[in-house]
Amino acid sequence: MSGRPRPLTNLNNAPSSPYTSSPLASASAYEHQSLTPRTPRSRAGFSEYEESEMGESEGSQHDGEQSAVPLLRESGGDENLWRKDVRSFLGFDKVDPGVIIERLPVVAGCLLAGALLFFASVAFRNPGTLEYYIGATVPSKVNSTASVDSSTSFSNSTAPHDPSLLISYANYTSFPLLPAQYVNECYKIYPGRMKPMKYWGEDGVPTGDVAHHEPKGTCSSTITYMLDGRIGLASDLALMAQIAALAREVNRTFLIDDTYWNRGKWSDHFQDVRLTQPGPEPGCLPPPPEELVACPRQVKHWIVNSHTAKFHLSHGFEDQYEDAYARNLNRLKPIFLRASESLTQTIRPSVKNAALIAETRKELQQFVTGSSPPFATYIGVHIRRGDQSAKFTKGVEGYVPIENFVDEVKGVKDRFFEEGDTTIVYVASDDPLAIESFESLLSDSSSSSSSATSLKKTFSLHDSSSATLRALASPKGYIQAEFGALPEETEGSDVSQEEKRVALTRGVIVDLALISGLWLKDENDEVRPDTVVCTIGSSICLLSALPFSWSAAFGDMDPKGPGYPVRDNQHWLDIDQKGVVVPAWKGFQLF
Repeated sequence: MSGRPRPLTNLNNAPSSPYTSSPLASASAYEHQSLTPRTPRSRAGFSEYEESEMGESEGSQHDGEQSAVPLLRESGGDENLWRKDVRSFLGFDKVDPGVIIERLPVVAGCLLAGALLFFASVAFRNPGTLEYYIGATVPSKVNSTASVDSSTSFSNSTAPHDPSLLISYANYTSFPLLPAQYVNECYKIYPGRMKPMKYWGEDGVPTGDVAHHEPKGTCSSTITYMLDGRIGLASDLALMAQIAALAREVNRTFLIDDTYWNRGKWSDHFQDVRLTQPGPEPGCLPPPPEELVACPRQVKHWIVNSHTAKFHLSHGFEDQYEDAYARNLNRLKPIFLRASESLTQTIRPSVKNAALIAETRKELQQFVTGSSPPFATYIGVHIRRGDQSAKFTKGVEGYVPIENFVDEVKGVKDRFFEEGDTTIVYVASDDPLAIESFESLLSDSSSSSSSATSLKKTFSLHDSSSATLRALASPKGYIQAEFGALPEETEGSDVSQEEKRVALTRGVIVDLALISGLWLKDENDEVRPDTVVCTIGSSICLLSALPFSWSAAFGDMDPKGPGYPVRDNQHWLDIDQKGVVVPAWKGFQLF
C-alpha cells in the first residue's frame, strides 16, 4: 500500500460482509467505505497503515485468497484465540492422531535400539555388571579342589557401589586364573606408570573389586601367595616372606595356593601357614577361587604371584616400608626384619623335611671324629651355577671363579676362628662339579700350609653316608626353564618326574637350612654357621642373611652413617659385587 492513509470514518456503518476476492474491488472499497476491522491487530487499535506495514514485513496471504474467518467474533473470542495461538506455537494444530499411531512402532524401535546400545556398551566396558544387577550372575567353573557346593548357604553378597569399579573375570572359565592371566589383569588396571598414592590407597577413595558371593564362615579378608613354578624355590620364599609380613600388618588371613606348582604340594615341604600364622580369624574358610584378585591390592581377597609382585613390591613398597631417614643399606633394615620374622616363624619346614634337616645337622656335627669339645659353628658356602651367571666378578663361563670362594673362606677363618680349631665348611651347589672343584682347591690350600690352624674339612649332601641324603643332591647345574623336564626319565625307573622334582626341592630346602642356619630347633645344642659365603645373584644367598642379626650380618654399621657394610666384621659375605654396588643386600628379586 502506498500513499498517506485516510482518516477512519463511519466505523458504525461498516458492512458485515467479507472482503471480495478482487483486488480492484478491494481498492474501490477503501475509497468509498468506512474501514472495517479485519484482524485481531485492528481490534487491538492498529491503524490501517500499521497493519499494512506489519503485513509486508511478516508476510500476508496470497492475493485472491478469501478469508474464511468472520471479520468480527463473539465476545470471549480472545481467550479462544490465545489457546489457538499456543497450540499453533507448540505444533499441536498440525498433529494428526493417525500419524502418531502410524509412527509409534518406529519410535518404539528407536528407543529399544538405544537401550540395547547402552547395555552393550556397559557389558563391553564392565563385563559382569549387568548380570550382577539383574541377579543373573552364574558362578564360573572352578577348580575341582575348591568348588562350591550348590547347597552351601551364602552370606550377604557384596559388590562395589559404583558399577565402574566392578572387576569382572566373566571371560574366564577356570579358577584360580593362570599366573600369566593374573599378570594380564594387572596390566589392565595399571596400563602404564602407576600414579603416586599411598600403599594401601587414599583414605575415602574406593577401589575396584569383584562381586562377592561367599559361603558362610569365609575369611573376611585374605592375602594369598600363589606358587607358580616359574621361578626357583628360594626366589618364591623371598617374595612370600614380604607378603606374609603385609598380611600380619593389615591383620588379614595369609594363605598359600599351590594349584599350578610343579614341586608338589606346599604341605610336602612346609607346614600349613594357617597354623604358623593363624591370622585374625583362625579356622575361617578360604574364599572361592573366582574371588581372588591380583590388582589392585586393596581388594577383599588379594592374590600375589612371582610375576604380579612387580606391581606391588617395587617403588611404592620401598617408599612405604624402607627407613626414609637412613641411607643406602640402612634403609632396608625394616624389610630385613620383616622377612626374618616370616622365614623363622611363618615359613617352617614340614615334618619330613625337618627330619631330613636334623639328620644332616647330626651327621655334620659328627663329621670330625674325636674333636673335643664338638665344634659349634662352621662356614656355609653356596656356589650357584646353572643359569645364574655372575653379576660383577665374572670368571670362566661367566661365573664367579671357585678360587674366590676358597680365598674368602680362608679370610673368614683367620678373622673369626680360633687358632688350633678345625674349620668345617658346609658347601652346597646346584652343580656337583663346582663342589668337587671347591673341595680340591681348599684341600690343596690347606696342605700347602704348615700351620695346623689352616686345616679345613668340607661336607655336602654328596658326601653324606646316608643314601637318603645323597639322593637329595642336585645332579647338575640348575636351569629354571628346564626344571620341568629334570631329571630325565630312566628306563626301568618306577619314580615319576614329579616325585623326582619333589625330592630335588627337598634337597634345596636342606641345603638352605644348613648354609644359613634357618629352622634350628635349639640354637644352644645344634651346630650353626658362623659365616655365609655366597653370591648376591642367588636368592638362597639373600635368604642366608636373615637368620643372622642385622648387626652380625652386615658388620655392625652405624645406623646414622653412610650405610656401607663393614666387610671385615660382617658374617654374610657376597663375593660377587662385594658391596661395591649399593645396596649391598636386597630382600628379594622381581621378575
